[in-house]
Amino acid sequence: MVVSRSLPVILTPAQEAALGRIRFALEEPAGVVLLCGPAGAGTSLILARLAAELGADQPAGMPIRTASALADAIRQDAPIGGILLVDEAHLAMPDDLDACATLVAAQGASARCVVLAGRGRLLTLVGRDSRIAPRVRLRAIVPPLTLADTGRIVESRLGDVGSDVVRTCHEITAGIPAALVRLIELATVSAGRQLTPADIETIHRRLDLHAV
Repeated sequence: MVVSRSLPVILTPAQEAALGRIRFALEEPAGVVLLCGPAGAGTSLILARLAAELGADQPAGMPIRTASALADAIRQDAPIGGILLVDEAHLAMPDDLDACATLVAAQGASARCVVLAGRGRLLTLVGRDSRIAPRVRLRAIVPPLTLADTGRIVESRLGDVGSDVVRTCHEITAGIPAALVRLIELATVSAGRQLTPADIETIHRRLDLHAV
């Protein structure tokens, strides 16, 4: 996966904070950085933004591996800047994580910094690995949106829709950015008139026919 340099999506404050902490952690030459959050919280988006920054001087940008390609990536030569970015790392096998520990324990130019992004299960996998756990330099957790975050995003796309609509959007999506974006995209069709909480509920049912 090669990340496009054009990433117009604005990160939420929590996502920006996680990205900033990762930037700081990567100043050290070797170690493991964990980026975790629930599905749709934006961990892949943060990793993509980081890849764009790290690979700004490279024609193809910084590659992002997935857990299924982790073993192959570990066997390859050191990537740009000695940093390996891995998404969906919660799907990695224990042997792959063990190989990561060997990677960051190497000496000199062979040592790498590995950024593992994924869901909360990743914390459990790493915690069970006695070789990799001590090498974790940072655990960056991306929480769901706050009600205020949801309000800023909704109003930036739909205008002043009122606090009741914002709260309904927040409750329906549980503060998950990806779910909120999908809801807003469909709501823009009705943006020519004043939206109500009932409208949002109807839109949500269209998105998910199984919603209660």
